[in-house]
Amino acid sequence: MEPRIQYASTTDGVSIAFWTLGEGMPFVYMPGNPTTSTQSARQMPDVRRWYDRLAAERMLVRYDPRGGGLSDREVTDLSFDGRLLDLEAVADCLSLGRFVVFAYGLAGPQAIAYAARNPERVAHLVLWCTSSQPSEVVDVARLNALLGLADVDWELCTETLASDIMGWPVGEEARRGAAYLRENATPELLKAGLEAM
Repeated sequence: MEPRIQYASTTDGVSIAFWTLGEGMPFVYMPGNPTTSTQSARQMPDVRRWYDRLAAERMLVRYDPRGGGLSDREVTDLSFDGRLLDLEAVADCLSLGRFVVFAYGLAGPQAIAYAARNPERVAHLVLWCTSSQPSEVVDVARLNALLGLADVDWELCTETLASDIMGWPVGEEARRGAAYLRENATPELLKAGLEAM
């Protein structure tokens, strides 16, 4: 069964798309990049299996960040604190008391900040392939060079990001990952979102 898309409103008026799957302790899975689309990601077989396994013994909560996926795209505040409002809005909309915060990639610093600011709400903080510093997650100079390619060849940029930065294997999986990036972001949104993260 496909999860139903719902919407939460942040305190600064941004509409955040989210869904839940399963029952039990809430497990809030933070978006690791600014172009995440939980609906599109679920169409990829490997991601669907991953989500289904996570939801087998808990309530998995996935949301799209401001500017990405089904959340409001026309936003001006893509800042670190603005993205924390996204997490807070979803948790409040679902009336979550204590919950697990899971973060990977560039979401690590935000998850750490949320846990430090809201220890009464965070039952566990799970960090995977991340760090407290974005520069330790991704080579910033290399990423900036790739983002410069976005203005020249968007398709090549997304294919390179999918395989080189996001770690998708070369071939069909990388092409699917690149198509996912193109579907859920514009070159301008990707650059602004990554700079803000």
